[in-house]
Amino acid sequence: MSSVLIDTATITKQLLEAAQRQRICSLTFDNEPHTRIVHPYGVCQTAKNKIMIICWQEGGFAGTSKLPGYRNLSLLKCNTVELLDRHFLARFDFNPESDSYSEWLFHI
Repeated sequence: MSSVLIDTATITKQLLEAAQRQRICSLTFDNEPHTRIVHPYGVCQTAKNKIMIICWQEGGFAGTSKLPGYRNLSLLKCNTVELLDRHFLARFDFNPESDSYSEWLFHI
């Protein structure tokens, strides 16, 4: 099955829906061989002016990182979002007030 590349606004809307409905997602990114399975917590601008998807990654491609764990993934490098038929509960240690996040577009 081939993926259709979509624009950043559409990806952001899909992530917002997934976060609001607490739906687990499958994401694809530039130059990554496999999907990432994530719990989307929000989209924000970092202190270094990067737009990032803030999530808990439970499976899929992780490079050299261990799973599961929190990830800040580049929104601009995200190609597709698929909402899965599974839900997640927000982790107790998620802190949207952390200094790592400068300005939220949205968060759970």
